[in-house]
Amino acid sequence: MTPSRQPFGTIALFLLPSVAFANGLRPLSTDRPDTTESPHTVDVGRFQFELEIANWQRDGGHNTFNFAEMNAKVGLSRNTDLQWVLPTFSQEASGNEGFGDMEIRLKHNLWGNDDGPTALALMPFVKLPTAGGDLGNGEVEGGLIVPFGFEGPADWSCAVMGEIDLDLDEDGSGYHPVFVASATGSHAITEQTAAFFEVVGVFNTDATSEVEAYFNTGCTWAPIETFQFDGGIRIGLTDASTDVTPFLGMSLKL
Repeated sequence: MTPSRQPFGTIALFLLPSVAFANGLRPLSTDRPDTTESPHTVDVGRFQFELEIANWQRDGGHNTFNFAEMNAKVGLSRNTDLQWVLPTFSQEASGNEGFGDMEIRLKHNLWGNDDGPTALALMPFVKLPTAGGDLGNGEVEGGLIVPFGFEGPADWSCAVMGEIDLDLDEDGSGYHPVFVASATGSHAITEQTAAFFEVVGVFNTDATSEVEAYFNTGCTWAPIETFQFDGGIRIGLTDASTDVTPFLGMSLKL
């Protein structure tokens, strides 16, 4: 999910420690609030819900409000989960409003799901054309996401991600690849809070598109082991990027 198409961003990685919860679950690891996905999956038979409560996008003189995008996950096996990204409700200054496109994603961890200094996963996805009005292009699209997490120096948790999407051409004649690359680092502030910093690049091979780049930062607060709030801001670094997007979200594992 590229930042230009998904206000959710796709979001946070906290590299798992070697210890587990007293109930045997792995520590909470989410795909929000940053763009870089987590390489860790939801425990088998468990559910996880990650919600972008709201964000506000300002691009030039245009404002867009987005509400309630949900990523609902279920653990299918020890190393695989299924994700259903329910579309956000968008309201633009032009008066155009409605729900966006739905995504189905399957994440499979290759190693490091429970412990270790590194972790790697593969996550293919397909976008279904459920958007109304001008909020979508009415076509099926998809791609592959590859997140890699590793332990950084001085207790930093770090990750990089590569993604390739197949998007519809501007003239509708076919499909072209869009490449996304990101790098993120997070560090604990207290036992319950952490901060993250991230850079993201979106490289669209369509002839009419320009490079997008973003700097994202924010904080998380986890009052209990299976629940966290997050908030932050995404800042566009190029003319083609959305100028600024403050956001607020939450995640819960059951």
